Amino acid sequence: MTISLALRDLRSSTARLSEAVTELVMIAHEDRPDGSEVAAVDHFAEQVSELQSSVVAAGQELVAIDGPALLSQRMPLVDDALAAATVCYWRDLRSYAATGAMRQVARRGGGGWRAWQVSIEQSQQRCEEPLLDTVASARRVWLELAEVVALWLRHPPPADPGGAPENTDPGGRAVTAPPSPSTWRTS
Repeated sequence: MTISLALRDLRSSTARLSEAVTELVMIAHEDRPDGSEVAAVDHFAEQVSELQSSVVAAGQELVAIDGPALLSQRMPLVDDALAAATVCYWRDLRSYAATGAMRQVARRGGGGWRAWQVSIEQSQQRCEEPLLDTVASARRVWLELAEVVALWLRHPPPADPGGAPENTDPGGRAVTAPPSPSTWRTS
Protein backbone atom coordinates (compact mmCIF):
# COMPACT_ATOMS: atom_id res chain seq x y z
CA MET A 1 0.00 0.00 0.00
CA THR A 2 1.16 3.56 -0.54
CA ILE A 3 0.65 6.62 1.60
CA SER A 4 -1.85 8.04 -0.86
CA LEU A 5 -3.90 4.82 -0.86
CA ALA A 6 -3.77 4.58 2.93
CA LEU A 7 -4.90 8.20 3.21
CA ARG A 8 -7.71 7.62 0.71
CA ASP A 9 -8.87 4.59 2.75
CA LEU A 10 -8.75 6.65 5.93
CA ARG A 11 -10.83 9.42 4.38
CA SER A 12 -13.35 6.89 3.07
CA SER A 13 -13.69 5.03 6.37
CA THR A 14 -13.98 8.32 8.27
CA ALA A 15 -16.80 9.39 5.93
CA ARG A 16 -18.63 6.09 6.60
CA LEU A 17 -18.14 6.59 10.33
CA SER A 18 -19.47 10.12 10.07
CA GLU A 19 -22.62 8.87 8.31
CA ALA A 20 -23.22 6.21 10.97
CA VAL A 21 -22.68 8.69 13.81
CA THR A 22 -24.98 11.22 12.14
CA GLU A 23 -27.74 8.60 12.16
CA LEU A 24 -27.12 8.00 15.88
CA VAL A 25 -27.26 11.76 16.54
CA MET A 26 -30.57 12.04 14.72
CA ILE A 27 -32.10 9.20 16.73
CA ALA A 28 -30.69 10.46 20.03
CA HIS A 29 -31.81 14.06 19.54
CA GLU A 30 -34.68 14.15 17.07
CA ASP A 31 -36.47 10.87 17.77
CA ARG A 32 -36.53 11.15 21.56
CA PRO A 33 -39.90 10.19 23.02
CA ASP A 34 -42.15 12.79 24.59
CA GLY A 35 -41.22 13.63 28.15
CA SER A 36 -37.64 12.43 27.73
CA GLU A 37 -36.13 15.34 29.61
CA VAL A 38 -34.56 12.86 32.01
CA ALA A 39 -31.01 13.44 33.25
CA ALA A 40 -29.79 10.06 31.98
CA VAL A 41 -31.19 10.72 28.51
CA ASP A 42 -29.74 14.22 28.42
CA HIS A 43 -26.35 12.86 29.48
CA PHE A 44 -26.53 10.18 26.80
CA ALA A 45 -27.42 12.77 24.14
CA GLU A 46 -24.43 14.88 25.25
CA GLN A 47 -22.13 11.86 24.87
CA VAL A 48 -23.49 11.22 21.37
CA SER A 49 -22.73 14.86 20.53
CA GLU A 50 -19.19 14.41 21.90
CA LEU A 51 -18.74 11.37 19.67
CA GLN A 52 -19.92 13.33 16.67
CA SER A 53 -17.61 16.24 17.56
CA SER A 54 -14.58 13.94 17.62
CA VAL A 55 -15.49 12.32 14.30
CA VAL A 56 -16.07 15.72 12.70
CA ALA A 57 -12.70 16.95 14.02
CA ALA A 58 -10.94 13.93 12.46
CA GLY A 59 -12.71 14.56 9.15
CA GLN A 60 -11.79 18.25 9.16
CA GLU A 61 -8.14 17.45 9.78
CA LEU A 62 -8.19 14.93 6.92
CA VAL A 63 -9.67 17.53 4.56
CA ALA A 64 -6.83 19.91 5.47
CA ILE A 65 -4.22 17.39 4.30
CA ASP A 66 -3.37 18.28 0.73
CA GLY A 67 0.10 16.81 0.47
CA PRO A 68 2.57 14.43 2.07
CA ALA A 69 4.24 17.13 4.15
CA LEU A 70 0.97 18.07 5.82
CA LEU A 71 0.16 14.42 6.47
CA SER A 72 2.93 14.08 9.03
CA GLN A 73 1.85 17.32 10.71
CA ARG A 74 -1.90 16.64 10.76
CA MET A 75 -1.95 12.90 11.39
CA PRO A 76 -1.38 13.28 15.16
CA LEU A 77 -4.46 15.52 15.28
CA VAL A 78 -6.49 12.97 13.31
CA ASP A 79 -5.25 10.25 15.63
CA ASP A 80 -6.16 12.25 18.75
CA ALA A 81 -9.69 12.86 17.45
CA LEU A 82 -10.15 9.18 16.60
CA ALA A 83 -8.84 8.17 20.02
CA ALA A 84 -11.36 10.50 21.68
CA ALA A 85 -14.14 9.05 19.50
CA THR A 86 -13.11 5.52 20.41
CA VAL A 87 -13.07 6.24 24.14
CA CYS A 88 -16.41 8.01 23.97
CA TYR A 89 -17.98 5.19 21.97
CA TRP A 90 -16.79 2.30 24.13
CA ARG A 91 -16.78 3.93 27.56
CA ASP A 92 -19.61 6.46 27.42
CA LEU A 93 -22.06 4.88 24.97
CA ARG A 94 -21.50 1.12 24.73
CA SER A 95 -20.24 0.22 28.20
CA TYR A 96 -22.32 -1.91 30.51
CA ALA A 97 -23.01 1.07 32.77
CA ALA A 98 -24.14 3.34 29.91
CA THR A 99 -26.29 0.66 28.29
CA GLY A 100 -27.79 -0.33 31.65
CA ALA A 101 -28.71 3.28 32.46
CA MET A 102 -30.49 3.72 29.13
CA ARG A 103 -32.35 0.42 29.49
CA GLN A 104 -33.46 1.32 32.99
CA VAL A 105 -34.83 4.66 31.82
CA ALA A 106 -36.60 2.96 28.91
CA ARG A 107 -38.25 0.41 31.20
CA ARG A 108 -39.68 3.18 33.34
CA GLY A 109 -40.81 5.21 30.33
CA GLY A 110 -43.06 2.67 28.60
CA GLY A 111 -43.42 1.28 25.09
CA GLY A 112 -42.35 4.34 23.11
CA TRP A 113 -39.28 4.70 25.24
CA ARG A 114 -38.38 1.03 24.83
CA ALA A 115 -38.69 1.27 21.03
CA TRP A 116 -36.47 4.38 21.06
CA GLN A 117 -33.89 2.67 23.25
CA VAL A 118 -33.79 -0.37 20.93
CA SER A 119 -33.29 1.88 17.90
CA ILE A 120 -30.48 3.68 19.80
CA GLU A 121 -28.72 0.37 20.47
CA GLN A 122 -29.11 -0.73 16.85
CA SER A 123 -27.70 2.56 15.62
CA GLN A 124 -24.80 2.29 18.05
CA GLN A 125 -24.02 -1.16 16.68
CA ARG A 126 -24.01 0.24 13.14
CA CYS A 127 -21.28 2.66 14.28
CA GLU A 128 -19.02 -0.12 15.55
CA GLU A 129 -17.69 -1.48 12.25
CA PRO A 130 -17.00 1.95 10.71
CA LEU A 131 -15.20 2.99 13.90
CA LEU A 132 -13.03 -0.12 13.88
CA ASP A 133 -12.33 0.35 10.14
CA THR A 134 -11.37 3.98 10.66
CA VAL A 135 -8.98 3.17 13.48
CA ALA A 136 -7.41 0.40 11.36
CA SER A 137 -7.10 2.81 8.41
CA ALA A 138 -5.36 5.37 10.62
CA ARG A 139 -2.95 2.67 11.73
CA ARG A 140 -2.15 1.86 8.08
CA VAL A 141 -1.35 5.54 7.44
CA TRP A 142 1.00 5.54 10.42
CA LEU A 143 2.66 2.36 9.17
CA GLU A 144 3.21 3.91 5.75
CA LEU A 145 4.69 7.03 7.33
CA ALA A 146 6.97 4.86 9.47
CA GLU A 147 8.17 3.05 6.37
CA VAL A 148 9.05 6.34 4.69
CA VAL A 149 10.98 7.45 7.78
CA ALA A 150 12.83 4.12 7.84
CA LEU A 151 13.76 4.53 4.17
CA TRP A 152 14.94 8.06 4.80
CA LEU A 153 17.06 6.99 7.75
CA ARG A 154 18.70 4.22 5.70
CA HIS A 155 19.27 6.47 2.68
CA PRO A 156 19.57 10.09 3.82
CA PRO A 157 19.91 12.77 1.18
CA PRO A 158 23.52 13.30 0.05
CA ALA A 159 25.54 16.07 1.67
CA ASP A 160 26.20 19.20 -0.34
CA PRO A 161 29.44 18.52 -2.29
CA GLY A 162 30.28 22.24 -2.44
CA GLY A 163 31.06 22.28 1.26
CA ALA A 164 28.28 24.76 2.04
CA PRO A 165 27.29 24.68 5.71
CA GLU A 166 24.27 22.59 6.53
CA ASN A 167 21.14 24.07 7.98
CA THR A 168 21.15 23.90 11.74
CA ASP A 169 18.44 23.89 14.36
CA PRO A 170 18.54 26.27 17.37
CA GLY A 171 20.75 23.76 19.20
CA GLY A 172 23.37 23.86 16.42
CA ARG A 173 22.59 20.34 15.17
CA ALA A 174 22.56 19.72 11.43
CA VAL A 175 19.13 19.50 9.86
CA THR A 176 18.47 17.96 6.47
CA ALA A 177 15.30 18.26 4.47
CA PRO A 178 13.01 15.24 4.34
CA PRO A 179 13.09 13.27 1.11
CA SER A 180 11.05 14.70 -1.70
CA PRO A 181 7.78 12.92 -2.45
CA SER A 182 9.30 11.72 -5.75
CA THR A 183 11.66 9.44 -3.77
CA TRP A 184 8.83 7.85 -1.81
CA ARG A 185 7.55 4.40 -2.61
CA THR A 186 4.68 4.54 -5.08
CA SER A 187 3.43 0.98 -5.11
